[in-house]
Amino acid sequence: MLNIIKNNPYRFLGVCSNSPIRDRIANSNRLKAYLKVGRSVEFPLDLTTSLGLINRTQEGMDNASSSINLAKDQLKYSLFWFINVTPIDKMGIEYLQAGNTEKANELFNKRDDYSSLLNRAVLAMIEDDMGEAIGSITKLIHEDEYRDAFVNAICGSTFTIEEDELAHIFMDTLLEEMSAGKLKELFFDYGTSAEDDDYLKVKAVGEPIDAIKEAIATAKSVQRDDADAQYSAGLRLMNSTKEDLKEVCSILGSDDMEYQMIADNLAKQILQCGINYYNNSDEDEHDEIDKAYRLQNYALSIAVGKLTKDRCKENVDILKEKKASLPPKEVKYYDKYIKGAIATYALQSNTIANAIELIKKCAPHLASIKSELGSSNSYYLKVSTLVANAALHNIIEEFNSVFNDKLELEAMLDRAGTLAKIKRVLDQAWKAVLYIDKLDMEPSFKNGRYRQNRESLKNQAKDFINIYQTVNLDMRSELQMLNECRTVNDCNKFFKVFPDGKYAAQARNKLEKCEFDACKTTQDCQRFRTKYPNTSLPILSKWEECYYNNSNNTISGLQAYLRDYPNGRYVSTAKSKIDKLTYESCRSLSEYRSYLTKFPNGSYRAQAQAYIAEEECWSKCVTSDSKDLYKDYLAKYPNGRHKTEAEQKASACYIATMVYGDYNHPQVMALREFRDVTLRRTALGRAFIRFYYKNSPSWVEKMKDKKGINNIIRVILDKFIKTIQ
Repeated sequence: MLNIIKNNPYRFLGVCSNSPIRDRIANSNRLKAYLKVGRSVEFPLDLTTSLGLINRTQEGMDNASSSINLAKDQLKYSLFWFINVTPIDKMGIEYLQAGNTEKANELFNKRDDYSSLLNRAVLAMIEDDMGEAIGSITKLIHEDEYRDAFVNAICGSTFTIEEDELAHIFMDTLLEEMSAGKLKELFFDYGTSAEDDDYLKVKAVGEPIDAIKEAIATAKSVQRDDADAQYSAGLRLMNSTKEDLKEVCSILGSDDMEYQMIADNLAKQILQCGINYYNNSDEDEHDEIDKAYRLQNYALSIAVGKLTKDRCKENVDILKEKKASLPPKEVKYYDKYIKGAIATYALQSNTIANAIELIKKCAPHLASIKSELGSSNSYYLKVSTLVANAALHNIIEEFNSVFNDKLELEAMLDRAGTLAKIKRVLDQAWKAVLYIDKLDMEPSFKNGRYRQNRESLKNQAKDFINIYQTVNLDMRSELQMLNECRTVNDCNKFFKVFPDGKYAAQARNKLEKCEFDACKTTQDCQRFRTKYPNTSLPILSKWEECYYNNSNNTISGLQAYLRDYPNGRYVSTAKSKIDKLTYESCRSLSEYRSYLTKFPNGSYRAQAQAYIAEEECWSKCVTSDSKDLYKDYLAKYPNGRHKTEAEQKASACYIATMVYGDYNHPQVMALREFRDVTLRRTALGRAFIRFYYKNSPSWVEKMKDKKGINNIIRVILDKFIKTIQ
């Protein structure tokens, strides 16, 4: 809704636009009386349902009255407020006061006089139907009968105003709240006068033209040698004026001289911003050309006049030509390296060795261009041919330096030396050709100059050297080398070839990860942390892992880990290892008992207890030297640690008890010595010992109480012992 309706002074005063002055004075006096007692006042024409509340003050009433002192001001505000002339007007306004806008509108449309047109228009404005409002008001203004009656009702019969002046008052008031372009469209669709359209056309085109001129002036004020500022100014000028220029064109037409002038001025300034940026920028040339082209090509698209168009086209064509001479943006790094290598190569001596070295250096970069653009790309073939041609140049130069007019004389003076020299040069030249063979080349070069020289060299070399030899050339692209970076050494090889390459950042990340994975000691972790202080890799976790792994599986090392990492990831494993190592280090009964004291619930508790029980049992056997206890030991521990000795003790009791009555009797000791010194040294003796120990226990049981047999055995043994002694 228009503000001029909500804040109309006639509404503030609570009267219709044609009400007599006495009504205004009466309402003003009423307001004063209410304000004295602290009350607010409302008038029937407030129309709060449609227009909202009014906060009235005495000052406001005074301002409202003073704003309609002049006749033209009265007409201005009357065009936007209700008038009460006929009974239909009165009834319609009453319906409005009751909130029934539909019925009021129906009444206002019953007649087609000036007051009905005005009331119909104001109601349409309240309901935001500006098309209906403009149609009704322009009809009132441009039909003499309606206009004269309206002016007379508001200002009296003595005041006159021209038709166009009243129309301009109406349109200028609307322009305070609406854009000229929007208003022009409304008047074109709903207005009743072509003169109004022309007036609004001038108004409508004036706004965007002024905006464009102001934007051009702002761009001109930017420092000319500030590249970034010039580009920003050109971009801002281009974007901010598109709609305004489009609007000017739609209003005036592209053939209009004023449009052509403003379009050319705009194009020239945008063009100049592009030129200033390009001349002063130190950005990458690809970016410079792209940015400058964006501005200058747009300038060309909006230029109208021939001179401006020609100037814009000239600059655009220059940029296009420069763009065409540049390598594709995605391979500029490789292209720059190759061009630099060729430039350095040109300053060196014309040797075949230098030619081979050039090919080796450029091969990975050529492979990278190939992977980006494709093997058939014209730019790739052009660069690869440059390398091949440069290498071929040195091959020819060194070859010609040897095969000259002096060669025959040299052969006469030193045939063997000259022949060796020829073979060396031919061998080197042929190897260089084999390297060139691995490069892609433009068909015209490959099938022309290169093939001719290759065939000539082959024919001369085949009788001197092996022309079927092969050479290896690393043709991995940067991306291939990156993908193959799995160790620190791989990464270092990558950086040797592509120190600042397209994938250098990824390679640095891989190197960091490889060095991280290579950390095996805490010293390695410290060096890594020093080199990569801001690493995102879990170096502290790696540090703990190395600390644990380098505890050397010793109890002291594991205990140190537990001390430094009481809540570490390997605490339970470390404790288990200490348990195991402590058990495995036990060698004596006291050590096993100590283990159980330290690890009452240890993993090897049962084994330790079993060891202690067996040793205690054996200790009793040794202390008592009882045959029965030895037998008990063997029964409990058939595969015990002291099995052999127990079996010997248990079986040796036959002679000691049954024959001589003492295990340590001199005769028994003599027999044992014979067993250990003589019998054990032969297979037959060892067999006898096994047989004896197997059967002697049963013999003892059968003959232990037979003294006669025991005496006979004793006599036999005495003689046997005497014999062996």
